[in-house]
Amino acid sequence: MIDENLPTFYLRPSSDNVKHNASLLLSQYGSEAAPAYSLRHPDPASPSSKNRYAAALYDSYHPDILYGEVLLIPEWTQPSLSQEEIRKNGGVPPPPQPILPSSFVIQLYNPEQQVVVQQGVSKWSATPQWVFEMPQQSFRQPSVASIDRTQSDPTASETTPKFRFKWKKEGRLSKDYVCSLSGKNTNPDGSKRKNREPDITISIFKHLKEITMYESNLMRVDIEDPKGLEVVMLLSAIVIREVYNGNMRDTFNVSDVPRRLSGEAAPRKNSSERTRRSRTDAPPSQAPPQPSHPRPPLQIQTIDARPPPTDPRSQWEIDAESARLKKEVEREERERRHAEHAETKRVKKMLEEEERRARLQQLEIDKETVRLKRQFEREQRQAHRNNAPPPSLPSRPAAATNLLRPNFAGLSYPQPPVQRPHSANPFRPPAGPYLQGPANNASSSVFFGGGSSLHPPRPPDGRRVGSKPSIFGLLGRSNPSGQRLTRKQSAVF
Repeated sequence: MIDENLPTFYLRPSSDNVKHNASLLLSQYGSEAAPAYSLRHPDPASPSSKNRYAAALYDSYHPDILYGEVLLIPEWTQPSLSQEEIRKNGGVPPPPQPILPSSFVIQLYNPEQQVVVQQGVSKWSATPQWVFEMPQQSFRQPSVASIDRTQSDPTASETTPKFRFKWKKEGRLSKDYVCSLSGKNTNPDGSKRKNREPDITISIFKHLKEITMYESNLMRVDIEDPKGLEVVMLLSAIVIREVYNGNMRDTFNVSDVPRRLSGEAAPRKNSSERTRRSRTDAPPSQAPPQPSHPRPPLQIQTIDARPPPTDPRSQWEIDAESARLKKEVEREERERRHAEHAETKRVKKMLEEEERRARLQQLEIDKETVRLKRQFEREQRQAHRNNAPPPSLPSRPAAATNLLRPNFAGLSYPQPPVQRPHSANPFRPPAGPYLQGPANNASSSVFFGGGSSLHPPRPPDGRRVGSKPSIFGLLGRSNPSGQRLTRKQSAVF
């Protein structure tokens, strides 16, 4: 602050917490800063605010009162025709860049007036400066004559005298700007500069944050609309701060170049693929859940019906978006063909695998059929072999068949074996005092000539001959079944 007694305007954020708005607070004679003006900018998200700068100054206590506004549309560079630049930018020419304008217009209301602010360079210090003019007379003279009413406004008349003001930077490294009134030329012909009055400082823009008015010097400016001069100085200072000392892309709300043009964005999944995956992931028997409550009707948002601005940057964005969508469609078409080819290969491979499994299964079936056939033939041959009649045995000799011979009136004793030649089978009596006969047959003495053979004789039909009763009647009848054993006889007595 230069002097607390001087009227000073402070740029502060807006009290309504809107980022793109601000407030101008006025402090004088050491008082607390109070709202004086409201600075508003269009919403950056609105399509109508793209690629341009706009600012308006409203009254803080009456938001409907508009004092003045600025609309600044920059010029754009020509698109590059270099193939290298086009290739680096993904097949699209590089975007046009905004060119900082050398002038802007401030529109005042009530009375309506346009003030052109022209940028220039100082001849002595080569520092930038901005020059504008204000008419000495801004309002019509009250008159009852009809001819006076048909005349143009004094602000639009070329005969109206004007005051020349300029904003100038104090130094190359300084951030302060000084607004001064250019001195009048006292020489009528304007040939000599030594008759020119010195400049009068009327305002200082300190650190691009506060604007101090030199009230004593303002009283020397013989102007009919001091309020309009104040609004022009405030708006021009704000434009110098935001446009010529700020980031040009943010100031003009220039959208960034989409990264998708260079192919850096991740590929978007195909809608058909997402639908197919969702269908395959969900169980077939499970139906999609039905909402318990009916869905509310869709609300269509109202969109600004005004057409978007047609400037080179917007046209380039439209062309770039068209090229991007074309590439996206081509990429999705390639992905679709690739997916169809992969699906065809998968189905073909699956069918080949099924055919191979069918062949292996058929081979196993044929092998099992052959094995069962052989087993059945083997079992059939075994069954035929078991059901066939036994083969006939050869006839035995008479000496071998006549095993038993009756002795002692019905008693049968085992006969001794047939004597054979010594060369064939010599008889050897067993060692011991007794002679043992074969099992299940009665023993007999060899001295009494009992039994000439081991077994009794069998009839031709194969039946066993029963034993006859003894002559003494002591032993009774022998067991016809042959299960009863007889007493052994002594070999001596």
